[in-house]
Amino acid sequence: MGVELQKQNIVLILIDTLILKKIVKKRERGIVLPYPIFRGNIYAMPNDRLLSTYDRQTVILSNEAVAEAHYLLRCECAEIAQHAHPGQFVHVMISQDTGMLLRRPFTIYTVEGREITMLYQIIGEGTKRLSEMPKDAPLHVLGPLGNTFDFTVKPEPAILVGGGAGIASLMLLAVALRENDIQTLGLVGAQRCARLLSVKDLESIDIEVHIATDDGSIGHHGYVTDILADLLENTAWQRPTVYACGPHGMLSAVAKITADFEVPTQIAMENRMGCAMGVCLGCVCPVRIDTNTIEYQRVCTEGPVFNASDIAWDV
Repeated sequence: MGVELQKQNIVLILIDTLILKKIVKKRERGIVLPYPIFRGNIYAMPNDRLLSTYDRQTVILSNEAVAEAHYLLRCECAEIAQHAHPGQFVHVMISQDTGMLLRRPFTIYTVEGREITMLYQIIGEGTKRLSEMPKDAPLHVLGPLGNTFDFTVKPEPAILVGGGAGIASLMLLAVALRENDIQTLGLVGAQRCARLLSVKDLESIDIEVHIATDDGSIGHHGYVTDILADLLENTAWQRPTVYACGPHGMLSAVAKITADFEVPTQIAMENRMGCAMGVCLGCVCPVRIDTNTIEYQRVCTEGPVFNASDIAWDV
């Protein structure tokens, strides 16, 4: 583990202690917290996961536009590339001289030898500045972070559903599925043709791609979930499994559709994050533990991958 990460761990422990003290004080004063605090588990990332997490300074090898308002960034992070698994992400310090104190989370799009890529959308000031950073500009990259997709029970077939930049979270999974000779379909949605992502990358590894656009400029005129519902209704598969990432509304629709067809579904959540190591509690989402119990879990550590049926979509 690098010295930088050890220092960061010490800081996180101190922050963790302060948060815990505040919670205890609120409870002592009789203040009701807005949600359960993980059944008392307010610790940062588990130690076993920290052992394969690295904070590295690197430089941008390339940073190119691949669609309207979307860029693909490539950098060398050998340890992160070696330990990355489908669904995991990195936390990036865009530039220390911009005044932006918080890192930004980006899913690991591809791994090629010692290099990783990040496919991202310009959303705010941080990603706008990132898109303007040239080759050889410095970056601090922390990762890999989060849990992973699971396909230990072989899907027949695997159906990937990506909405907008959400498809980025599914590319490593797509490669892993094909390396294991699993039939895979890719359902890719976008607002319009100019924002369509990853189709050629998916087709290059022999994945059958179905496209939907909101404006009908290419593919199905409508939502990508329309294609999913149609395929599940009209195709006799033995054991389909759905993996999805995209906007919250799309994921909620996917969860409802697959529940109706009793198809197991894993989703990658894309909540905003502060620390990305389980301390700040800024990325929590409601998870149904049983019929009467909802627990707020951290997307950065308990996730980003969850079973769709476990998320309390109506909360």
